[in-house]
Amino acid sequence: MKKYSIVLLIFTAMLTVQCARKYEQPELGARKVEIITEGKYQFKDLNKSGALDPYEDWRLPVEERVDDLVSQMTLEEKIALMFHPNIAVPVDGVVKYDLSAEEQAALEAAENEQYAGPIGPGGQQPAGGGMAMGQMRRIATAKSYIEEKNFRNILNNGVAPPREFATWSNGMQEIAEASRLGIPIMFSTDPRHGATLGAHVSGEQYFSQWPSREGQVGITASRNAALVENFGEVTAEEYRAVGLHMILGPQIDVMTEPRWGRNMGCFSEDANLTAEMLAAFMDGAQGDNVGPDKILVHLKHWPGAGPHDGGTGSWTVYPGDNFDYHLIPWKEGIAKGALAAMGYYSGTYYDTLNVNYSYYMSTEVLYNQLGFKGAICTDWGVVSRGPLNPRLQGTTTLKDNMEMIINAGVDQLGGETNSQFVLELVNEGKVTEERVNTAAKHILQWHFLLGLFENPFVDPEAAALVVRSDKNQALGYQAQLESIILLTNEGILPANEGIKLYMEGIDNEIAADYATVVENPADADLIIVRTSTAAERGFGGFGGGGGSAPAEVNISFPQEKWDNIKKLASGGVPVVVAFNPSGTSVLLPGDLKEVVKGSVMIFDALDNALLDVVFGRFNPVGKLPFEIPSSMEAVRNQLEDVPFDSEDPAFEFGFGLSYN
Repeated sequence: MKKYSIVLLIFTAMLTVQCARKYEQPELGARKVEIITEGKYQFKDLNKSGALDPYEDWRLPVEERVDDLVSQMTLEEKIALMFHPNIAVPVDGVVKYDLSAEEQAALEAAENEQYAGPIGPGGQQPAGGGMAMGQMRRIATAKSYIEEKNFRNILNNGVAPPREFATWSNGMQEIAEASRLGIPIMFSTDPRHGATLGAHVSGEQYFSQWPSREGQVGITASRNAALVENFGEVTAEEYRAVGLHMILGPQIDVMTEPRWGRNMGCFSEDANLTAEMLAAFMDGAQGDNVGPDKILVHLKHWPGAGPHDGGTGSWTVYPGDNFDYHLIPWKEGIAKGALAAMGYYSGTYYDTLNVNYSYYMSTEVLYNQLGFKGAICTDWGVVSRGPLNPRLQGTTTLKDNMEMIINAGVDQLGGETNSQFVLELVNEGKVTEERVNTAAKHILQWHFLLGLFENPFVDPEAAALVVRSDKNQALGYQAQLESIILLTNEGILPANEGIKLYMEGIDNEIAADYATVVENPADADLIIVRTSTAAERGFGGFGGGGGSAPAEVNISFPQEKWDNIKKLASGGVPVVVAFNPSGTSVLLPGDLKEVVKGSVMIFDALDNALLDVVFGRFNPVGKLPFEIPSSMEAVRNQLEDVPFDSEDPAFEFGFGLSYN
């Protein structure tokens, strides 16, 4: 009897607590729907039913809300979630709702959207010569993508002033909110916080300026995890201010192959350092609990694209049997709550398939072995490139490719718009509706966790104050300073301010704050040359579509650039070179120390930051996030998947000088 009374008391107490539970009312943003009041709480009537549905009830667990919403969606609406197309904010911030008459005529001339990516093996040719991917993006409209196609995940790599950016985001969200179920848009973007813009996001930089145009290798050189966490916080704050919700990154490939063209988008050659810095960034950007003031990360590129065969081509290889080493950052990211993963273009020799087409890589390894709980998205254009299996290259259509990718376990197709193909696959029994439901649930958790169902709208006036605030800009500049690495110094640095200075690659007006700028190198006390470490060859690193092996990537410092530097040094005036890595890792001239008196490595840092280090206003603290080989022969002898295996490197991992 006594035991029964205790149990009854405990149950009564629990019931009392449950009944007395208080919820914190979130801020609701409603422009096209009514507000429902239930007791002292308010909710958005997103499906315009006049009643509170579970998916509209912010008090319920995300999983329960997702299940309810999926149960109310049509097959077409669920399939639409599996597409992640592009629409870029225009500079004026005006939403393009529909096509003009001229654009409509051009679209009709193309007959139909029978393809969606770069034309290549495994892709379907556009009818009648049709329009290229970039042209299709330019005629994308809110009416077509939001109302007709029901897309709710959109990549926005456009550039606009913060106020106009935020205004455009609100306009797009209003159209989505007015739709049948009121599902908001989750806007993603590639990294856009470089000191200057380039690669995926190009144009004027309105956001605060941090090292590296698109990546984290520069900030990793600081070895300052607290600063990396600040970077994540600032990224989230500025993205959310303009209506962005997900960064397509960080890039957590481990740069063990120096010739790979996207090494400068990574963190490091060290998988454990990569994991440490990733954790710090996620603490700032995503936090313990993703909410209205945070963003989601979209880790790339599964399963780690660093060990490309010879640095280029279609295949990742593991001659050192070091596959698990490249999974270290992925395990950390998943443990920290990453809910989005992007598969790369390349394939593995396990099943001679592009990773996106591989059930083994996507389902058995990422989901089953690593315990990933989010959604897998292809990289952009993967569908049209086709599977890498030699027997299949050039023999499949886009529809075939989508069937393979989805059944492999991939939930979302980056850059694609051909949702009718997936509808046909379901109707033909080649993709099950259960598989579509699983993908929809993986994806919708993003929207709920971010708080978009409660309020997808932002304040344009606040955006103008938040983006590149003095606080954020100061943190970014500090990161630029800490990213700069002093490689060599023959007693010439720090230079004395006020000296006569000749420069190449540096703005004269900025330099005038440090020294007297002269036009003739013979008149100078010091020469500074800022230069990239590679010849211009575009945005490299994408896996090819098969065929013959590509030519070797030579990462040697361009001879014409080195000849120019040696000519400058031959006049007797000391030369300092600032090397800016470009894409691949770095291979510096073998006679570097004999020719120049000092050298630094910068990662797209501003001229001010470079000169602050050169003239001693900031004592350099940067350390190499990778080793620098001594020759191309040493590079060729390395194993693509093994770190720190270059024979007699010119500069070891972690190297970096200071002035004291």
